[in-house]
Parts: sequence; structure tokens; C-alpha cells
Amino acid sequence: MGDDFMHSLRTAVDSFIVSLAEVTLGSDVADAPPLPSPTPYRNAAAPDRHRVGLGAIRDSDPAFELDAFLVHVGQMFSAYHEARDNGDLKPARRFIDENAWAELAEAAKKDGRRADGPRTLKIRAIRPETAVHEDGLDLVRVFITAEQSGSDELLCEYWELIRKRGTLTKSGLDLIHCPNCGAPIDGDDPTRCAYCGERLADPALDWVVRKIMEQ
Repeated sequence: MGDDFMHSLRTAVDSFIVSLAEVTLGSDVADAPPLPSPTPYRNAAAPDRHRVGLGAIRDSDPAFELDAFLVHVGQMFSAYHEARDNGDLKPARRFIDENAWAELAEAAKKDGRRADGPRTLKIRAIRPETAVHEDGLDLVRVFITAEQSGSDELLCEYWELIRKRGTLTKSGLDLIHCPNCGAPIDGDDPTRCAYCGERLADPALDWVVRKIMEQ
């Protein structure tokens, strides 16, 4: 994750936050289009879903900050695409939900390693589209647009992220430390922490990716 990417990400996040200066956090996604209906998490027979503002997340998690959340998602986006371009999604396992992992990993394996190496990406825009409560989870859909080296076409994706409702944001959380105990993640096993044994991609601990959709 290079300096140019991080600069582009923070610029995009700052631009979006400025655009919300006259809008309350609780209503900033109130008029967004509804989410599609993905497979219910945990195989629930019928998801209990209703749309909320991001303020509903902050009500139960006062430490939740939209700018920090979007930077965190942008870092996931970079790590995911670097791993995808390398033909091995294992380094991104830390933040991908187990129900999404098999499909995304198989697609990366099928595409294989890019002959010219990982693309250089620069974020053009990143914004939340919709927030819902679903079966005890907070679910936020984020739209991301990025420039990609070697192509005139923009990379545009919707990312769905889930977290158990009521989970509290931890300060200093990143992609290379366990979201439970804070220990460095052992690259040999990106599914569990080598120190505390917790599953890393656990929505009870942190935001995890449930679905990635190209526009």
C-alpha cells in the first residue's frame, strides 16, 4: 500500500466528508437505493432487515467515525486487489467473511497472477451508499471508484461490509494486527490469531467483507 494510494484515499475521504458538512450523520445515506438481497448471513431463513442511517451505528458505538471507517475500507480495497493481481487471495483472508471467501478465492485463482504485476491504484471516490440492520448485524454498502495503471477505465465496485450490532470500534485497528488482542498476524495462517486463537474475519470483532460487486 504505497504513499500515492494512501494520499489518494485520504483525499477522497476528506472530499466526501466535506460534502456532508451540511448533512447529519444519521441521514447521510437515507436516500440511497436499497441493497440487493444477498444470501442471508449464517443461513438465516428470512433476514430481518431494515434500513437505518449511519447514526444508528454510532448510537451503539460512540467511537465510530465515518472518515476512519472509509479509510479502513479503502485499505482493504488495496490489499484485496494486490492479492488478487498476485493470483493468491490468502493475504486478504484476514478481512473476508467465510461465506464470501470460497467464491472470491476461486475467482482469483482462475484469473491467476497478472503478468505485469499488481496494478497501481488511486482512489477517485469512496462513499457509503446504504446502511441497514440485518439479523443482528450492521451492514454498510460502500461504493469505490479507482484509477488503475495500464487502463483508461475506472475500477468501480460496491463492497458490502458487516459487523455484529453493538461491536465497539477499537483505536488503532489495522489489517496487520489481530482485531481481538492486537498481536501481529502470522502470515502462515491468515484465518486465526497465533496468540489468542480468535478467528480474524469475525464480525463480532471488526468489519468484514461479505460481498464485492463490480458496477
